[in-house]
Amino acid sequence: MLIVDVFEIVGTIAFAISGALVGIQKKLDLFGVALLGITTAVGGGIFRDLILGNTPPIAFTSPTSSIISLISSLLIFFFYPLSVRKIARGQKNKKVRKEDGLKYLTQEQKSKIIAKQMQLNNLKQLIFICDAIGLATFTAGGAHQAYYSNPNNVFLIVFMGLITGVGGGIVRDVLVQQTPLILRREIYAVASILGGVAFYLCIKFFNYNVAFAICFLITFTMRVISIKYNLNLPRY
Repeated sequence: MLIVDVFEIVGTIAFAISGALVGIQKKLDLFGVALLGITTAVGGGIFRDLILGNTPPIAFTSPTSSIISLISSLLIFFFYPLSVRKIARGQKNKKVRKEDGLKYLTQEQKSKIIAKQMQLNNLKQLIFICDAIGLATFTAGGAHQAYYSNPNNVFLIVFMGLITGVGGGIVRDVLVQQTPLILRREIYAVASILGGVAFYLCIKFFNYNVAFAICFLITFTMRVISIKYNLNLPRY
């Protein structure tokens, strides 16, 4: 098994985890969590194959990715810490206002509230990191598929990297009725586009493994830095 194959499996698992965690956050049942995990992991590849004319899509002819994402989603649903799942589902027994409630709590109660908030923050961070890994992996994979379809069409290569990287996330966000990340001010699509451009430039001079690695590093690094330092594109 090539290192690239390992990366693609890791990317599938990462995207499935991010989709499953969003499902948990949105209070979905087992089927909903599994569906979000699978669609997040394979959705971009389905879009890519349809555009490139590879029908039926690989996700249906070789369901390995679907099986991996299903297993990952089920594991997250059953083994993700119960206390965090309850918080993510919004099952709070008591809401406390800062002005009149917090000052009457005991130190132990205050500590529990702080711990719960930290767990929520950790949930969001885990979603972002898993999503960044999936975005970087599938951007490189999509660009690679387009390159072998038409090696001289830079627009096709970059666009296929983009649609493969963000397609599953778009489906995930639409299913839970939230604005897709690609349409928000966060640096998301830009990271994928720059990664696709890097792949096109590198594949001309290096082998696929090197081009894949550079594309992955650029996309992932840009996404993580934008999250860490809250870097955003301008908006109204």
